[in-house]
Amino acid sequence: MVFTITDFIVGFSFTKSLFHLSLSSSFAIGRYGFGKGRVVISQLMRRPLFYAAVFLGGAILLQSYFFPDLDKKRLPKNDISYFVHDEKSLVTLGGTIVSEVEKRETFYGGTKASFILKTGRIWKADNKESMPVSGLVKIYLPNPKSPLDYGDEIVTKGELAFAKGMRNPDGFNYRAYLERQRIRAVFYADKKVEVKILRHDQGNFIQAKALKVKKVLSRSLSATFNSRDASFLKALFLGERSNFEEDFKDLFIKTGTMHILAVSGFNIGFLILSVFFLLKIFPISRDFKYLVTLVAIWSYCLVVGWQAPVVRASVMATVFILGKVLGRKTDILNTLGLAAVIILLVNPGQFFDLGFQLSFLAVFGIAGFLPIFSKKPELLPNEKFTIREKLIRYFKELFWLSFVCQIITLPITVQNFYIVTPLSLVANLVVVPTSFLLFFSGVLFFLTFWWVPQFLGFLPLVMKGLMQFFVGSLFVIENFPGSYVIVGRLEFWLLALLISGVLFFLLDPRIKNSWVRAAVLVLFLSNIFLVRDLTRYFHREFSMTALDVGQGDSIYFEFPKGGNLLVDAGRGWDSDKGRWVIAPFLKSKGVRTLDALVISHPQADHIGGMPTVLDEFKIKNVVEAGSRYDTKLFYLVRKKIEKEKAACLLARRGMKLEGFPDVTILVLNPSGRNAAKNINDDSVVLKVIYKNTSFLLTGDIQEETIRNLLDQNIASTVLKTPHHGAKFGSSGEAFAKAVNPKISVISVGERNPYKHPSPKTMGILNSIPGNRVYRTDESGAIRLVSDGEKVKVLDSLF
Repeated sequence: MVFTITDFIVGFSFTKSLFHLSLSSSFAIGRYGFGKGRVVISQLMRRPLFYAAVFLGGAILLQSYFFPDLDKKRLPKNDISYFVHDEKSLVTLGGTIVSEVEKRETFYGGTKASFILKTGRIWKADNKESMPVSGLVKIYLPNPKSPLDYGDEIVTKGELAFAKGMRNPDGFNYRAYLERQRIRAVFYADKKVEVKILRHDQGNFIQAKALKVKKVLSRSLSATFNSRDASFLKALFLGERSNFEEDFKDLFIKTGTMHILAVSGFNIGFLILSVFFLLKIFPISRDFKYLVTLVAIWSYCLVVGWQAPVVRASVMATVFILGKVLGRKTDILNTLGLAAVIILLVNPGQFFDLGFQLSFLAVFGIAGFLPIFSKKPELLPNEKFTIREKLIRYFKELFWLSFVCQIITLPITVQNFYIVTPLSLVANLVVVPTSFLLFFSGVLFFLTFWWVPQFLGFLPLVMKGLMQFFVGSLFVIENFPGSYVIVGRLEFWLLALLISGVLFFLLDPRIKNSWVRAAVLVLFLSNIFLVRDLTRYFHREFSMTALDVGQGDSIYFEFPKGGNLLVDAGRGWDSDKGRWVIAPFLKSKGVRTLDALVISHPQADHIGGMPTVLDEFKIKNVVEAGSRYDTKLFYLVRKKIEKEKAACLLARRGMKLEGFPDVTILVLNPSGRNAAKNINDDSVVLKVIYKNTSFLLTGDIQEETIRNLLDQNIASTVLKTPHHGAKFGSSGEAFAKAVNPKISVISVGERNPYKHPSPKTMGILNSIPGNRVYRTDESGAIRLVSDGEKVKVLDSLF
């Protein structure tokens, strides 16, 4: 497996939390008169599976850190990863589809299918004979002509490659994500070659039937509800989020209710309650009801897929139900340990999966800490709760459950989402009971849609009303001040302090009152995040980061005495770089406000990610050339800028951007006299000067503007190469010599159709004495730091 430093920190935090709790519990019990050694032994004997899971997780963590290549050495010699080379590997590949075939619309108006292929044969481009091959591959197929399905045996031609690893600081490591699923390579099918289907129904019979059931259920929702509502219900019931709108998903993340859409313990709990409620009307034995419930649980698990959270919940529910049948008392932590051991033995890589960590850590917190805050009241003989008392008790327990889950999973959520959601405690009081009603209505819908005529069915109306209340409540909570706060990624020492502090205040026996304990925890966490902000403020340096946004531009500056600047935001739509690259990067640094957002020019590869940036961050100033571009994206960005109420500045030659201490930012283009024939030549050109170092940002300028810049002082330490390294015109060599850079940065996408960067441009840049050329398609994001005298290129490994 390939794991990152991020994986190590998060995994270490998870294991350390469990280890500290077990030690703290042992010492706490020891204070009450037991010997520490006897307590440890008794704990191990009482919960052997729980501690087995802890030690197994620790072993996986240590193996990944000290022996990261051990798994690769165990691969068979014909594994698909051995057929991938640094250069393009054009091959013909044969195998069987072993996953659902997902289809999405692309930025260019076509469709892209993706699925997992269990490989069988491979033909190299220069060899007519095939060779046996094994392993899983992620296939990307543009505009598929033939309908493909699970179990189809196919042959197709294309490019075999490794998936992208960490391309941007604190970004998503797609390669590690796939390897956790034992997928060793990706395959980009040739647009000109049609997939050949050799045979159908070659997959697992049970899995094939489960996927067909899932498709039937999915189609029933699509036929009954509009696309937005159907996508929400598919995510809630079936864990199908391929068509779930990202803006809609953000609503759940920002209100701390994303767990509702993650098929996990909530779904299994709702399913069990629904099944028990429906079986009440039948005169059957208790044990038979339990049997029906077990069948329902594992059938549901099979239909939605074997994701770690739902497997964990299914294993735990099964153990508890069998305990009821056999009259045996079950221990939550021991049952949790059993589920963890099963999942990790089948696939150790799941230990580093975010869903696995959050799911198990939440249940661990509920089992270990919820009793500290919420204790079951003792009743007198024949005493019963009134309905009012039951409701108060229900919402009080739900509040404390949400509080405990948020506190105990905070190290994971902060390091991965970079936000805290204080109002999630309020949101869960609304969405959890509403989700149960919606889930129960959905169970009835799935049981009746195939035989009850649609015009007689009232369930869709009920479900529609519940959804409107559900989503409307979240919109109100999201727009409330302080609903979520960007806090950034914590340094290791702060993360360790947070974990140890949370455990200390949770276990401190001196605090008797639950509300006092909660207040102390909130105050402690507020101080942690305040220290994080202060540390960042007093350790700022001049830095420039050319983010890897594929075939596009996005450059972020941070200045020593305050202030920041973002130039462009890459492409949007199906691969929204604003959402997947820029926003996570800025949030990880704790950025909440951008002092200046520069639009070099309004083409899609520069403003595609702007809508997300404008939604996610407060923008003080927008700097642009004023060029118009008749596209829907252009008008969407204009509308969001007006809504943001930022100050808009028209960039013109000779201007200086004010408000940045110790930094001078000059505008070199456009002149503002006459609009250029080519919109690229109206790009905003900036020269950022910090003491004796300077950075020239050139947008997509071409020959006309390059020639016009020669009469200005364009000499710079760093050059952002124009137009993604496109071929220089007749003035290109004179321009490069006039700039005379020590470092040239080319923002360019892998396998781009324009063949950028041009060999001629590369030749000119490489001919400049002392100039080093860096490309985002090769190095990922390029990070530069200046002390005012020299510019240092930081290690591209994140």
